[in-house]
Amino acid sequence: MIPSSHKQRISITVDAQLLESIDRLTDNRSQVVETALRLWYQQQIEEQLRQSYQQQTPQQQQFDDDWSEFAQTQLEEINSDSSSHHPHE
Repeated sequence: MIPSSHKQRISITVDAQLLESIDRLTDNRSQVVETALRLWYQQQIEEQLRQSYQQQTPQQQQFDDDWSEFAQTQLEEINSDSSSHHPHE
């Protein structure tokens, strides 16, 4: 959580019925708005990544898929190697 000294006060306008519904669920409107903004921001980043990927040529997509599969395999091998070694036994 970001310390309050790094927060900025804003003023927003929202639908009255939506606000009433939120108030029935929580007494911390600021936390709800901050959580909603974080989710919105995450969705925007994911959409930008999706669009970037879709604009790639099929060869670029295949390279990325192959690289991802290779990296996953390497991580799995590293994890299985580290879990099979017990130096203190």
